[in-house]
Amino acid sequence: MKLIFCYPFGMHNALKYIWITLTIFTLMGLISLIPFDKYQSMYLKEYHRIKSEPQRRVDATYRYIEAIENGLEDISNGILSEPPKKYYTNIETKKAPQPPVKKYQKPLYVRDKHNPNIWYRYRGR
Repeated sequence: MKLIFCYPFGMHNALKYIWITLTIFTLMGLISLIPFDKYQSMYLKEYHRIKSEPQRRVDATYRYIEAIENGLEDISNGILSEPPKKYYTNIETKKAPQPPVKKYQKPLYVRDKHNPNIWYRYRGR
């Protein structure tokens, strides 16, 4: 009779391990529901910005040195160890330029589906 109640974990410990396992699987399921596609582009953009920061500083230093050589920068007080902010390129400006919207490329008004005598302002839908 005593062998039946001699579990290696005990009943209380077995229930505790089952609840811990269920909690872990529930948390893993909730983590899998996070929309990573939405945040991945922002993460990669920030990652590349941080990764390219040393190169931005080197490029700004070269532009600063060229400005000194061409006489565009005042060096009467000495040469700065850090280039001024105006020599840094803005990462956001490296986007492809948008073509201008032609004047009548989009309609100004559209007709009603059911009554062609009624006009509605076009809202881009």
